[in-house]
Amino acid sequence: MKDYIKRITTIPKKWELVWWWIIRGAMIFGIIDSLVGITSRGGNPLMVKQMAANIVGMFAWEICQMMSKKNFMRYLPSYIQDFTVFGFFMASFCGAYLNLYYSFRFYDLIFHLFGGAAGALFGYEALVAMQHRDKVRSHVPFVVIAAFGFSFICGNAWEIVEFVLDQFFGSDAQHWCREAANAAANAPGGNEFLANPHIIPHVATVMGEGWTAETYQIRWAIMDTMEDIICNTIGGAVVYVVLLIWPYHHTGKNNVNNLYTDIVAEKKPRKEAAVK
Repeated sequence: MKDYIKRITTIPKKWELVWWWIIRGAMIFGIIDSLVGITSRGGNPLMVKQMAANIVGMFAWEICQMMSKKNFMRYLPSYIQDFTVFGFFMASFCGAYLNLYYSFRFYDLIFHLFGGAAGALFGYEALVAMQHRDKVRSHVPFVVIAAFGFSFICGNAWEIVEFVLDQFFGSDAQHWCREAANAAANAPGGNEFLANPHIIPHVATVMGEGWTAETYQIRWAIMDTMEDIICNTIGGAVVYVVLLIWPYHHTGKNNVNNLYTDIVAEKKPRKEAAVK
């Protein structure tokens, strides 16, 4: 236990610890407000479940440090949580608690651009962590494309989860609810342009005969899903290109492959001997 406490308090930089707890503090306030109604936004117990689940995710790095050295997640760097805490904060506190999903049209798109980029970055760090655990070298283009693939798969998997939640459990994960958008538009400081949750608000007027405003509203859910997939992919692709240009764990003095050159060289003769 002493070793664990030492790791989670000394490995992260001091500013990282401060950053994590500022974000966690805001989430804790949002949970309390949702329960007891301290502010005008509070008094919504349904919000508590989502925020409580996301605040657990804000401790993901500390949870990983509890795992054995055989688990690659033990080797993830602390800085990855600088991004993940902010991602959970964007999803729950900003998106749901502050209602930015409905009061700011482009918020969900920005969130998914960030999520796609963060997913690719996490994928890259996970693969490097596996290299550290297994003490092996790896081909850089393979690592980078696998990092992008991780982001793409996770992003699409989440869209499936949203669809299932909405279709079978009556939720609004795809943010298609017209009533919620109208409420955001009519709220103090709200307006129709910013509250419209999609990037093509007038498609019903240009699609020709048979397309009505009601038809378009029915398609909002699929519009949200497709926009999210596109933004996830763009965010992941940007990081993919950056990592191809600068694979920071595989270049210069930080080159993880150089750490295990001797180990690989030792293993080769043994394999050849076994074949003979």
